[in-house]
Amino acid sequence: EAGLAEYDPALGRPLVNSVALERPEVFDLVRAYGGRAIVTAAGESGMPADAAERVDNATRLIEEADRRGMSPEDLFADLLVFPISVDGAYGRHYLDAVEEIRRRYGAQLHITGGLSNVSFGLPVRRLINDTFIRLSIDAGADSGIIDPVQSRISRVMSLDLSDGRHSLAMDMLEGRDDFCMSYIAAYKEGRLSTRGAG
Repeated sequence: EAGLAEYDPALGRPLVNSVALERPEVFDLVRAYGGRAIVTAAGESGMPADAAERVDNATRLIEEADRRGMSPEDLFADLLVFPISVDGAYGRHYLDAVEEIRRRYGAQLHITGGLSNVSFGLPVRRLINDTFIRLSIDAGADSGIIDPVQSRISRVMSLDLSDGRHSLAMDMLEGRDDFCMSYIAAYKEGRLSTRGAG
């Protein structure tokens, strides 16, 4: 509230990160200051286990925002990106949640997330991040937290996902590479270290 009170609205509408299920009253504060809000897919008791839980948590918050007079255009659903080095299903969890939320709410709602989280702990992160950004956009995400110097959108949108390096990254991101072993083997063999790979 102190931050919103100090914010200069001449700079544009503020974006509050984030509103969670355990504190939906933040929507009232955001609305009072003419702001927009990021809604998190976290649950009251912790992080979501899969795509369905992400969708359920985000949907509950979107519905609560509607009850409190906020429109979908003013919301950014953060469907939570976790590192695939921890669990190979995490990339697919996020992408499936993006597809379902986009199906439910159409173009009105914004979908976001910390997209570079997906590559934490793995080599050649830019290759993974660029591939994941492209998959996320194709699934329906329209924003995200990225490194705009490392991951230029013009390059991301022109990626050839059938290229060997991107194909390896895509297999890993979509859960087809158990424990990231094929990707790591390719890295050790020098097959990912071509110029511009990241």
